[in-house]
Amino acid sequence: MFRDIPNFDLATAMRSLYQTDAYYVTVPAGKSEAGDDTYWTKSVDPDGNIRDRFAERDQYVNNIRPELEFIAQLSPGRVLDIGCGPGWLLSALNPDWERHGVELSAAAAEHAAQYGNIFVGPFEDADFASGMFDLIVMYHVIEHLPDPVVALGRALALLQPGGLLILGTPDFDSGCARRFGNRYRMLHDPTHISLFSNDSMHRCLRATGFHIDRVEYPYFDTQWFDRENLLRMLESDATSPPFYGNFMTFYCSRGDN
Repeated sequence: MFRDIPNFDLATAMRSLYQTDAYYVTVPAGKSEAGDDTYWTKSVDPDGNIRDRFAERDQYVNNIRPELEFIAQLSPGRVLDIGCGPGWLLSALNPDWERHGVELSAAAAEHAAQYGNIFVGPFEDADFASGMFDLIVMYHVIEHLPDPVVALGRALALLQPGGLLILGTPDFDSGCARRFGNRYRMLHDPTHISLFSNDSMHRCLRATGFHIDRVEYPYFDTQWFDRENLLRMLESDATSPPFYGNFMTFYCSRGDN
């Protein structure tokens, strides 16, 4: 299954990020919206499988195991999960954390409310005090936002001095993306509208005021690392498989430390 974006070529779009000061490429949203409850119950993955994200807690928590292990080393404080969905990350945290979330979907937010204080609506409408949080998580959210630079600036302002940001997003210029072009699986999601490369995400975070402490590329310790997906890398006329470099996770701190 492929997402049809008229007059769009992924390789050309990503190349433009090296030729301009832009941080991301904007593409129009498809029919499904991240705030639409069907996104959580009846979305279709790049391989054509219907997903019920409400039933995927164990898989989700396993996929974010490195992030959870990092958080477990921190002293509990206030945490904000932007785009918290059904609250799976919040549910896996030490209960000593004061847990907050932001979520567009009313159904997902209702489910997440059992794990923390959830604001239902756009992040920019949430009334949080400056410097309120010790940790902010934006895990595969920024690619859904129409103005990610503004969102990052707001996140920075909400962190207290010494506060941390964990941000995960696809790399739309990964080796896999370059091989498969418009058949790249991360392009399939109709709610992915702001497309970053590894280089442009680095530039964007630094320009916003974050210090990048480290970057990880989760794959080898996930369920996607198997023989079948490795062999699928040879099938350039099909949807790309999960592969190393598709996802990147940035661990950042406020640049005023």
